[in-house]
Amino acid sequence: MHTQANPLDQVFAFRAFDFRNRFPDPLPSFRAALGCLQSEDAYLPDVDAEIRAYLKDGRSIAIPNSFFWVEHKQFGSLAEAQSWVQARQEKAATGSALDRLSGSLIANPDDPLEQQVRDAMAKTFTTMVSKADNDAVCESVERWLTEAIAALPTSNEAGGPSDD
Repeated sequence: MHTQANPLDQVFAFRAFDFRNRFPDPLPSFRAALGCLQSEDAYLPDVDAEIRAYLKDGRSIAIPNSFFWVEHKQFGSLAEAQSWVQARQEKAATGSALDRLSGSLIANPDDPLEQQVRDAMAKTFTTMVSKADNDAVCESVERWLTEAIAALPTSNEAGGPSDD
């Protein structure tokens, strides 16, 4: 009876990358890489982050950041967005030229108020997944990575290193 090898046995290391590439060393697990991006040492991991799994045959697989990034709405309700737009308009009318630009990444202050509210409601921001969710994230990544490795062509088919 032949038992199939676990595709995860092909992984020899992981790497975590943040905005400033502060984690140059290989890591033994996805959990360790995730921990690096969740640490105080990580620089803007909610803006630019990547975790890669390195395989023994020289290939690597990028873990989709949807596993460790969480999208949040900027405003929880229409009333909250309307209130923010109105307050920004009032501040822009009485404040400095810089006050007029406040929040321009959320909504263009030159647009009609209704459009600004729609834009504010559509705006999201990204955070790293909570450490409390790491067990579930690691389990999901393990399942995904198992399937991703199993779906790869063999090294010889892909023109990679061969045993010859």
